[in-house]
Amino acid sequence: MNSHSIRVAVLAVFFLSTSVLFVAAQDHSMNMKQHQLTQKQVKALIVSAKTSEDHMRLASYFRGEAQREQASAKTHEEMANLYDPKTEMAKHCKNLSEELRKAGESASSMAAEHEKMAASTRE
Repeated sequence: MNSHSIRVAVLAVFFLSTSVLFVAAQDHSMNMKQHQLTQKQVKALIVSAKTSEDHMRLASYFRGEAQREQASAKTHEEMANLYDPKTEMAKHCKNLSEELRKAGESASSMAAEHEKMAASTRE
């Protein structure tokens, strides 16, 4: 095999594997969207949750909320550091960052409680 054929073969394998990874990532993304709960579903599930699976779905929802809140807190903390510390914008971002961090911690606690409830319904 000459070097040109080897390059073509390597590129073909690279593009094929990249395509497979892309399709797998899209499939995972679609599955994640299907498992995300709407606000209406969360409220209904809070009222009706009886099974371990119900509580695990709520725990998963609250874990996601915690991650989103923490990411937003980090973003606002970074923005606060970009502003002149004496400005209202810096104070706003700093305060919001602290509140978002607390909200994230609260959502993590909610997830942990639902995980405990899920475990107790299995018994």
